[in-house]
Amino acid sequence: MQQTGKPEIVFTLPACMGGVASFNYNIVNYSKLIGNFHSKVILIRAKEDNRPLFKDSFKADEVITFNYSYKENQYHVQKRLNDLLGSGEGAVITDNGLTIQAARRFNNTKTVFHLLHDYFYVSQNIQYGNLIDVAVAHSSFFSDAVYAADPQSFAGRNFYIPYGVKQLQAMPEKNNVQLRLVFLGRLEHSKGVMLLHDVETLLKAQNIQVQWTIIGKGPLKQQLQEQWEQADNVSFFEPDSTGEVYTLLAQQDIFVFPTSFEGTPVSILESLANAVVTIVNDLPGGIRDIVQEGIGYRVPLNDTEAFAGKIALLHHNRSLLQQMQKNCFELAKKNYDILQNADHYFSLFLEYTKWRRAEKKAVISLDRLDKKYMPNRVVKIVRQLK
Repeated sequence: MQQTGKPEIVFTLPACMGGVASFNYNIVNYSKLIGNFHSKVILIRAKEDNRPLFKDSFKADEVITFNYSYKENQYHVQKRLNDLLGSGEGAVITDNGLTIQAARRFNNTKTVFHLLHDYFYVSQNIQYGNLIDVAVAHSSFFSDAVYAADPQSFAGRNFYIPYGVKQLQAMPEKNNVQLRLVFLGRLEHSKGVMLLHDVETLLKAQNIQVQWTIIGKGPLKQQLQEQWEQADNVSFFEPDSTGEVYTLLAQQDIFVFPTSFEGTPVSILESLANAVVTIVNDLPGGIRDIVQEGIGYRVPLNDTEAFAGKIALLHHNRSLLQQMQKNCFELAKKNYDILQNADHYFSLFLEYTKWRRAEKKAVISLDRLDKKYMPNRVVKIVRQLK
């Protein structure tokens, strides 16, 4: 129930593990300004979504799991979701089209802040236009992309606010005889996890002995373990909390990340905080904001020889590695401290009345089965038969 005298702030996000959930978790849990709102987190879970659940606990006044199915009448799904958004003054913070449609189809008065994590969300922003009140990106590239796509709608309404993660009081000690290499991310093709073994093969050819730690869950887990079954220098972990991830990262030297689709990877920020040097594909977005000279290396897309070459460089030059690790730790504390940056987001959210649009476009039309008058049970039966 809403606290008297406070506006509402509602975060909606997928209930699954990943960078999106981690981003929202850190913003909610570390801002000192959240107390100015009655806060609510809605974890959206589609029945057809089999991704692992996000298990960390949000420190919000209310945490709700919203379950639905793609086979339902989406008009009724959106109505249920809008009821949870509430009718009071305040803000909706979201990165998903379901929430945007729900809020606008039922004339919710809250200001909608759209979070842009990568290019997928830029495309989503273009699709929904000025149904969105404000666009907020944690990468300068994607903030600029929204403005470039629709200057009339987003002039002065697009913001770049650097993200942050938990910082350590002291830099972890790094004195590994063999380099400790880590991968942190979802085990799927877009993250490049199947390329790690190729890097290992190239390192072995140079007689460079390393230890690998692969952190994450995903559909390629079994295939990945089979790929590495002859290796005795690799460990797999599936931590359930950020604390467990930090415990593992503190022991690592280099984060090897051949991802091919990213916005601002939380994993890079967490690696910085643990003094781990990043080697990553050179992609537009937050990667270029963060991984610069003295911090890590950006290499040509999926160039495993380039990955191995940078690892070899740091293997042979441990003083350079140690200096870069120190640089990472210092940069994280200076620019990516969540205790500071979460409040930067909430300072914007507190201006929700300023940014609410006076007029909105008509909402996107629904499928012929997703009409107000179509009973939900009938729609589900029809779609199950298709």
